[in-house]
Amino acid sequence: MKKLLIVLLVLGVSTQVFGKLKEKHVIGQWKYSVETDQGSMTGSFNIIKEEGKLGGEVVTDDGYTLPFTKVEIKEDDTLYLEVTTDSDVITISVKVDGDVFNGTATSYMGEAPIVGEKQTEKE
Repeated sequence: MKKLLIVLLVLGVSTQVFGKLKEKHVIGQWKYSVETDQGSMTGSFNIIKEEGKLGGEVVTDDGYTLPFTKVEIKEDDTLYLEVTTDSDVITISVKVDGDVFNGTATSYMGEAPIVGEKQTEKE
């Protein structure tokens, strides 16, 4: 009985460790779509790791490219991103579930729902 309890304890701890979102999972290209009162905005997040830190850029389908000023993995498999424009700081907080995410993008204009999907090497 004692051995069974130890095994269950080890499995419980290791499940949370293995289930945690890792840098290698968020690195890559993620297509996104944001629903605003002005319509749908789409593009991609290109997340990389350089000099030991996560970084990257947003590339909109309208042709704009903006670097991320912050890319962090937070608790509960949450990816936090910041983009600074000339007039605003846009914050994006999404829950990553496998190869999809959903959450909220916030700017001076308010909040908007955002969804996305990780792209494979072929796409």
